[in-house]
Amino acid sequence: MNASSPDEQASQDTNAGFDYESFIDGFEEVTYWHFDWYSRIMGTLLYNTPRPTLSEHECRFGRFLETHGAPPGREGEFENVHQLHVKMHMSADTLLTSAEGGRQAEREAFDEFVELQSLFLATCFNLMRDAFSDSLRCP
Repeated sequence: MNASSPDEQASQDTNAGFDYESFIDGFEEVTYWHFDWYSRIMGTLLYNTPRPTLSEHECRFGRFLETHGAPPGREGEFENVHQLHVKMHMSADTLLTSAEGGRQAEREAFDEFVELQSLFLATCFNLMRDAFSDSLRCP
């Protein structure tokens, strides 16, 4: 007989009420849309295309974060994603502002934006992987 500890049982009960499939599908979709946003930032720098929205509240990823809760036990990871998302939008604003008027973007601003993008995506993928793993443990 494989009995669960009280803590494991409480965790399973909490996880059972969370819609992992909806969260994972939605999170995956908005992560891909954020790739698109990043590409549009690059397009603005390289080809002077119109600026995409720089408000973290107006992009699809930001709206997802504001309307969906964190998977149970993953609140810290969810908050890390949220904070990196805000920093990335602020960094994009700094980067594009540095390139206004046809100037070349400041190298430091570009490097920060690229580094934040990499960290952001790694953090997103970790959260998605962990949520998927947690979903497999639900009864």
